Amino acid sequence: MMKIKVDENNVDLSALSDKSHTLYDFISNDIAGFIPKGSVIKDIYLNGIKFDELLVNDEKTKTIRIDGDGELNVTTMTSSDLIKESIAAIKNYFNDLSISLNEVSDLLRVGNDKDGFNNFAADLKGIASFVQMMDKIAVFLKIDYSIYTYKEKTIKGYFDDLEETLSKILEMQKNRDYIMLADTIEFEMEPELEVWQEVLEYLKDELIL
Repeated sequence: MMKIKVDENNVDLSALSDKSHTLYDFISNDIAGFIPKGSVIKDIYLNGIKFDELLVNDEKTKTIRIDGDGELNVTTMTSSDLIKESIAAIKNYFNDLSISLNEVSDLLRVGNDKDGFNNFAADLKGIASFVQMMDKIAVFLKIDYSIYTYKEKTIKGYFDDLEETLSKILEMQKNRDYIMLADTIEFEMEPELEVWQEVLEYLKDELIL
């Protein structure tokens, strides 16, 4: 039988529902019942492998049976800690991203589009990770960004603005309009990131009780 621990406390497997036969079933149906009140999942490890890596293939998790061998370790954190740690990490990343975007726009303006695009590809991955992290916060805390407003615009509206800017940038990249792309990065995307720094502070104040 698989050994399951939540914050180093053993889970009584006899308390699992009849639906939990596989790791996927447990994560989908029962894990919430073993999480301390007011807390959310921080990390899940199966035999030392972080669950996020397994989540890429849900079919794999459906083949791992709870009544088989192995060890599942779950750690939790309070909702407030999740918000503080996530927002602090995002803000630090945005500081680095701003420096990188400056370098990208400079490279594009001098015609070094190869290095500019290589650097920008990494920046786009980072922005995608930011969106995923914000989605994770919304799911864990069961919040709707459309009901939170900062400076007369909903948080969802700021996401929509970012999506619009990224779409515009990708179109310019496709058309090889390097000067316009450099201008858009400098004069639209970078100011948006500065506003997001303020938005994140607002969200932190609103969500931490």
